Formats: sequence, C-alpha cells, structure tokens
Amino acid sequence: MNTVNERESILSTATPRSATGHPVHHHRAGGQSLVMLALALPVLTGIVSLSVDVANFYFNWFALQRAADTAVLSGAVYLPAYPQQAISTANSYAALNGIKNGEIVSTAVSNSNMQLSMTVTRSVVFTFSRVLGVNNGVATASATAQVISVGKADGVNPLGVDYTTPRTYGQVVNLHVGVGPGNWGALALNGSGSGIYQNNIINGASGPITVGQTVNTEPGNMKGPTQSAVNTRISNGQTFDPGGTFANHQLNDPRVLTVPMVDWAGVQGNSTVPVKGFAELWLVSVDANATITTYFIEQTAPNTQALPGVETYGAYTPLLTM
Repeated sequence: MNTVNERESILSTATPRSATGHPVHHHRAGGQSLVMLALALPVLTGIVSLSVDVANFYFNWFALQRAADTAVLSGAVYLPAYPQQAISTANSYAALNGIKNGEIVSTAVSNSNMQLSMTVTRSVVFTFSRVLGVNNGVATASATAQVISVGKADGVNPLGVDYTTPRTYGQVVNLHVGVGPGNWGALALNGSGSGIYQNNIINGASGPITVGQTVNTEPGNMKGPTQSAVNTRISNGQTFDPGGTFANHQLNDPRVLTVPMVDWAGVQGNSTVPVKGFAELWLVSVDANATITTYFIEQTAPNTQALPGVETYGAYTPLLTM
C-alpha cells in the first residue's frame, strides 16, 4: 500500500509545474471550440435566416389559399344561372381578403357552368435568405367550388311538384292543381291547418326537409289562403327587387321558391309522400281558381346542404372541391 508521501510524489510527477512550482494549464481544447464555433456560425445564421423566411412564405401561402377558397365559394352561389356574376363576385371576395388584382392569375367557370376555379400567386420577398443568394419565392394557391344537387333544405315552400316529369329552364310549372282525390299539391310541413300552410307559403317552412324523408299532405282546396299567401309573396318580391324577372333577379328574391319534388303515386286524402329532391321556381301569378303559375329555374338555394347520390331537379348548393 502506498504511503501519503508516495501518492504526493506520483501526483507531483503527473502534473506539470512552472518554475515557481504552480501547476501549468493547457488551453488547447478551449481554443479548438472557439475555432469550431467561428466556422459553424455562418451555417447556423443561414439556418435561422432560412427558417424565418420559410415561415413567412408559408404564412403568405396560407393567406392566399384561404382567400381563394372563400372567393370561389362566394362566387359559386351564382352558378349555374349567372356565370359572369360568379366570376366578378369571386374576384371581389378575393380583394376583400387581401388579394391584389395583379395576384389573380385566373378566375374561370367551366363549360357546364357548374364549377368555378381561381388561381392566385404572390411573390414573397425574403429578408435574411439574401445572404445565401435567395431573394424571393413565389407562393401559388388554387381553389375550385362546384354546385351540386340539394339534399337537405330549410325554408321549403309547402307545395309539392311531381318528380317524374322532366323540366327545362324557363318551362311553366303549375302548382296547387289536383294530384289525387282530395289533394291539390299542398303539403303539411310543421303541422296542418290553413294558418300554418299560409305562413309556410309566405315565409317558407322552418326546419330542414331531407331527401328520402316522407312528409304529410294537406288535403282540401284552401283556395282563399293560397291566393292570399301567394299574392303577399309576389308583392314582397316586387318591393324587394322591382325589376326582377325569372331570367334576371337577385338570388334571395321572395318570388324564388324552393319546392320539394315528391312522388304523388297513390295519394288520396291524408297521405304521406316521399321527398325525391328539390327544385327552384320563379313565382309569377295566382288565378281565381288558386292555380299558381311559376317558371322552372336553376340556381343555388339558401340554407341548403349537399347529400351524396341525390338526383338533380334544379336546386343547387355550393361545395368546395379542391
């Protein structure tokens, strides 16, 4: 076993000392660290700079994408009836969401008038990455919205239309006509009775109606309530949009009716009928027999939703597709 003197001798031999007897410390490791840090500093600076500019680039891209999505959804409301208004509306909404005119590459409606697409681009100026020779980046975003058949609708008018008869734009469709014993095409939505029926013509029935759902019929002629309610709605429309016609009107004109397409087969007295889809009609007049004259139109309907596999009957709702 070593003595204390032997251990001190060993330590004295292992530790270099100066002439005064103090230990000598070498700074080689510290100097190497400083050299390595000096060499790595430009790289670290470049990484941090690149991260800041990349974050700014994606911030701008996200803003472009969000604006394009909003724009095409807003414009598609006017499809398929008003394609030029769909384009101008999309461009207006893009501007409202920070897109400059020069950043809009294209805004176009498909040949079928059922889709609206927009592409926008922006040059994003870099600040820190210039030391690496990268001055800017180009952010590009595209969005497409289309109109598809309505599967669920709120504010539906309580007058059903035969779903088996094909109809074309501008064709006359008569409502409140005989569809079976004791039935004139009226539907009992949210309850029965002439008061509810009349209110539903004027304001639309509250609560959603869905394709595949069955609804009750409203038996009886109810000529007076029908005439009164229809004339009120026409008057409201003339006040709201004095120059409106079936071919050129504001989308929310009260003369626009969202009606359920139903199967009248076998209906008599109090019955239930299945809803097959929805149509959009333009209200024209009601005569002394309470026969209502409308035009078949094709446009989007407010307060509606899309459902898969629904047949097209002229009522549409916009949907973002990409």
